[in-house]
Amino acid sequence: MIPDSLKVLMVYYSHPLPDNRIKTLASFKKLTKEVKVIFTFNEGYQRNLKDKVLTKLRLTNDPCSINQRTKQTVLSFKPDMVFFVKGINIKASTIKWIKQQGVKTVFWSNDDMWGKHNRSYWFNQAAKHYDLVVSQKSYNCNPDELPSLGVKKLLFQNKAYDPGIHYPIVNPPEQLKHDVLFIGTYEAERYNSLLYLAENGITVHIYGWAKAMTDTHSNLVFHNTHLYGDDYASAFSAAKICLNFLRKLNRDRQTSRSIEIPACKGFMLAERTDEHSGLFEEGQEAEFFSDDKELLHKVNYYLQDDKERELIRKRGYERCISQGYTFDNRIHEIINTCYKVNKVETCNNH
Repeated sequence: MIPDSLKVLMVYYSHPLPDNRIKTLASFKKLTKEVKVIFTFNEGYQRNLKDKVLTKLRLTNDPCSINQRTKQTVLSFKPDMVFFVKGINIKASTIKWIKQQGVKTVFWSNDDMWGKHNRSYWFNQAAKHYDLVVSQKSYNCNPDELPSLGVKKLLFQNKAYDPGIHYPIVNPPEQLKHDVLFIGTYEAERYNSLLYLAENGITVHIYGWAKAMTDTHSNLVFHNTHLYGDDYASAFSAAKICLNFLRKLNRDRQTSRSIEIPACKGFMLAERTDEHSGLFEEGQEAEFFSDDKELLHKVNYYLQDDKERELIRKRGYERCISQGYTFDNRIHEIINTCYKVNKVETCNNH
């Protein structure tokens, strides 16, 4: 039975962040009595050689004693649920101890938790002890992936948006008004596609790109900065075309921007996948491409067709609202699923 006044402890795999950058936090605040957040790393902690070696060995370090701090906080805060966000340095003994206190445990991640670059020895050992594991990667539900670690209850959810962060900006700043926009990190395939556009006369403005490009094209404008809050939403709202590339390392079929772009009333041009097609109707609520040639064709077409572009932008935004692609709905489902009878379950697709 779900407690009438649910208290949630969130253990976040990160250095301390402002509230508006903590995914799911706003929804927990709406849906529960009280939420407390503790972070895996302390302010100012710098990774050292030991951390790097242990990461290579999949023995992720716990330099800031998050396992002990989590136990101490459970005793003092007395939560009904502990919500771990990608807790790859959380040990099985910690999860078992929390459950012995009568507290529910949930593991949540928006990354590919079967990928070796995301997993750790500690996660492999702890996965089967969580009351619920939530994945935003549908393929993680395959029998030879997370279920093979002994996970007893596994829930797949599509990506989501926070209406308090991702919403249309009516008068975005002039400096964020671009014809073609990409917000994301470097990956070779992405760069090759952007370079193809540049070589064919398309100027692309790029934010959040971590890799320094020394030999590039004048039509690729690297702003060398990250966008947060209203600036992030403004960029999507203001751009004529918002590109959405999948991350091949994570085997993506959708990304956070797959929902955030339309939620900001941006026109999304994304790589074509079955999951993208399930979330938005092609040519009506978003546009998709399968290769660079099709990407270039659709960029050129929609830069010229203002009317159709604006209709698709509007319909994509309306789809986000009508289908409830919000973190509120995702967290509500997580809470309900967590408190059901614990049994082996197949992934749901919501």
